[in-house]
Amino acid sequence: MKRAEMARRGAEQLIQAENAVEAALCEVTALASTLGRMRLESNLSMVIGQEAMGALVETITMLSNARGAMVKAHGALDTVKTQIGCGAVAGGTWDKTGSDPSTTTGFHVVGDSRSAA
Repeated sequence: MKRAEMARRGAEQLIQAENAVEAALCEVTALASTLGRMRLESNLSMVIGQEAMGALVETITMLSNARGAMVKAHGALDTVKTQIGCGAVAGGTWDKTGSDPSTTTGFHVVGDSRSAA
């Protein structure tokens, strides 16, 4: 497999993983918020659901730590990309060279002319 292909596939998977962690964090925080608002609107004691809320807060903390770890992994993979001789990896659906944004999709890796061993 060419190194440019390795970098492109890795970048695509990295973005999917980052988005999955972020989406999970958003969903759990939304759940905690919804449950808190429902408790307030129903005039229920804070005792009701405290164990569940504590578990959700713990989950939010873990997901926040996972998010930070993904940021570190992203940086480390940027170093790997350079080590294997690839330049910039551009992602998304818009060609930044000025062509029609609707005609460009995916990733482009700059600077690789070698194949992986």
